[in-house]
Amino acid sequence: MIKVARIDHWAASGTGLFHRASIISKILFLAAVVTAAVVTRNTYSLIGGYGVLLIAAAAARLPWTRVVILSCYGALFALLYAVSLKAGTWVTALYVMKAMTPAFATLMIIVSTPYPRIFSLISTFLPEILAAGLYMTYRTLFILLEMMGNFAAAIRLRGGFSPGSLYKNNTNISRGIGMLLVRAIERASRLYAVMVVRGYTGSMAEKSIIRLRREDWLPLSAGTIVLALVLVWQ
Repeated sequence: MIKVARIDHWAASGTGLFHRASIISKILFLAAVVTAAVVTRNTYSLIGGYGVLLIAAAAARLPWTRVVILSCYGALFALLYAVSLKAGTWVTALYVMKAMTPAFATLMIIVSTPYPRIFSLISTFLPEILAAGLYMTYRTLFILLEMMGNFAAAIRLRGGFSPGSLYKNNTNISRGIGMLLVRAIERASRLYAVMVVRGYTGSMAEKSIIRLRREDWLPLSAGTIVLALVLVWQ
């Protein structure tokens, strides 16, 4: 599994066209791809659109091989949904591509955009308290997920989980959750202290002026091509 730190590194250290593009152009790009996936009933058009996204990702020097792998997670859920409906082969393929294509576009944005830029766009439309809440939720979520993973590994290594003893499992898990809550509060306090030291004064992200740049041609072109391909190839 790819760690969040690796994704943050890709987003912050890249210098390709997608990294230099404005956040508003990437949102328009994603909206075009999602619209194409929703309106189409042609599997071939989405396969072609996925190919366009793959070429754009490679041209922008994104980690496209990892993005392809991650986009396949959506295909698993789409496949299960198609199987539950007892759909045919082509309908199943359509559902799979409807899941993979928007997932690929979303991942292209994630690996090319540092999250402060995303929250700077959100703060343009939402009140500061809501933008700050979303920002902190994002950071705290992954901290808690990491702590939960460490807790699960530790309880197994120390013999705290027994498949045949429900009482023992509930006791150990409840104690672990209590300790996890205490550690989460401690982590949150330390995070706040670090932010204050680094100049936090009540504003989580600077408000961004929505404007396009010259580097926006790649995401805008890719989104337009995918949408046009779907609308023409119906």
